[in-house]
Amino acid sequence: MENLENKEQNESSFIASKEINGYLIEISKWGKFLAIVGFVGLGIVIIMSIIAMISGSFISHSIAGGFSVLAFGIFYLIIGALYFFPTYYLYQFSVEMKQGIYSEKLSKITSGFRNLKSLFKYFGILTIVVLSFYVLILLFAIPSSIFFLINN
Repeated sequence: MENLENKEQNESSFIASKEINGYLIEISKWGKFLAIVGFVGLGIVIIMSIIAMISGSFISHSIAGGFSVLAFGIFYLIIGALYFFPTYYLYQFSVEMKQGIYSEKLSKITSGFRNLKSLFKYFGILTIVVLSFYVLILLFAIPSSIFFLINN
């Protein structure tokens, strides 16, 4: 019976020292600042991509290796979509962690940590995808370079 009471107490409370709470509050403040700056940057990227797509639909100029301005705008819109999720997770972590620490609500603290977990998971998956692209590029670049050297 005593083990069950201890288990229930451990699941319903967040034991932290004042020092840990202070660190979590400071982290949440910096996280919120970075998230707001991220949302502003995201807005700029989206506005610039929309401008590029609109101007690209009227102008048939090519830029940087033959990409059209329209393609450039679409590329930046995709980058903006990818940038949204980590910014959102960071903002949610910051808000919910601060609310949870001040109100001492375990559900808010848990939700804050869930968003932090999602942020790290997102960056982990994105890193795997980017590294996979690097490997694919190397797998195609090395044989094509060898072929080029042999034929010249």
